[in-house]
Amino acid sequence: MFSTTEEDHLSLSDIIMPYVYIRSLLVYDYHIDDLEQPFNEYLHRFCPQAFKRIVDNDCYRIGGCIVDCENGQERKVFSSESRSNESVAKYFGNDTLDEDIFPYGIIPTDLSPLIFMHQIHLQDGTLLAIGCHHYLSDGHGLSTLGQQFSRWLHEKKSLSFDHDRSKLQHLASLSSIKFNHSEMSLIEPIGYSLFNLSPLDTIVKRYTKNYLFDRLNIKNKNEIVSMNDVLMAWLTQIISRIRHVSRQSTIKIGMAMNGRTRLPGIDTNYFGNCSFYLCRPFSMSDLDDLTVDELAQRINVEKRKFMTTEYIQSALAFINQHYRSSVIHLGWQATGGNDLSFSNWTQFPLYKCDFGQGGAKHFKLSSIQSDGLILILPTMNNNEIELYITLQTEHAQVLLGKLV
Repeated sequence: MFSTTEEDHLSLSDIIMPYVYIRSLLVYDYHIDDLEQPFNEYLHRFCPQAFKRIVDNDCYRIGGCIVDCENGQERKVFSSESRSNESVAKYFGNDTLDEDIFPYGIIPTDLSPLIFMHQIHLQDGTLLAIGCHHYLSDGHGLSTLGQQFSRWLHEKKSLSFDHDRSKLQHLASLSSIKFNHSEMSLIEPIGYSLFNLSPLDTIVKRYTKNYLFDRLNIKNKNEIVSMNDVLMAWLTQIISRIRHVSRQSTIKIGMAMNGRTRLPGIDTNYFGNCSFYLCRPFSMSDLDDLTVDELAQRINVEKRKFMTTEYIQSALAFINQHYRSSVIHLGWQATGGNDLSFSNWTQFPLYKCDFGQGGAKHFKLSSIQSDGLILILPTMNNNEIELYITLQTEHAQVLLGKLV
């Protein structure tokens, strides 16, 4: 038996996350002093859960919790190595990440830590490979943790995190299901697999808003359509055509949204997961017949209907009603098939972590190689984003020739 408080039980948002690490790489063009001692001290003071472990992987049904490690021993959260024969320039390219940068794979094990930092000393710079168990927190939580840690190094000040995971359960108990939550399903999507066995390629491209809007003839008369709306409309249209989806078919696009500040009592310092999903369908006939501008406006209008306090509280009530008896799946086919998944990290500027001579010069995110997964990442240029588009190799090759 484990002695836990209600705050240590995985929340209703934690348990719908994939059982993976969120892993990122920060590239610095200067040497950073060894961070082992301050990183351990910071986590002990502000995020002690990092040294614990999660029990009961089948937490959809019976409730997982965060507990102390066996015999009072803590998981090792920091490691380092020297690659003095390598230059930082090697890591400025747009290629995908090599696995040898990370001390742990994409899937956590029973012995791996909930948070880790791996510091690599280069000839003329430093790499920081950072990871967080997705049951512990989300992209917002990891980004905030990194930025607060770097600030604490200089100022010895840090915001205190809110670790009370019971808050979401409390909100769910006060809520009822008021919407049809198509973003979640009690039935596993046909043919679903976290890892696709087909050969995949990842395309990396950068765009500024002005360039993309100009090339795609986005009028945006009301100035409400975002670059995210345009990217989802354009890529869904062009990829669906490359996949030769029939006009009678429906394509679903799924995305995550941050519930912080939209829920009462949950602010930006909440450290557990507070991510929820949206799923919007498009008919292939509309994707064929409408312009990217028209599709982007539709996406903007549709998402605003659901990015509300009422909708998120209804989603919590849905999860609370079903998770004890059923596995809760995504409501779209997350890999393969006709559907697409979008993950936008532009509001999580982990690259701003400053360890003495400025923020990171490059930021990369390691993700599951999944057909139809599109990452939208921030860059050092506030007006520019970086796309990582993963598709079956044959589709990726066609797409590369069609991108503006």
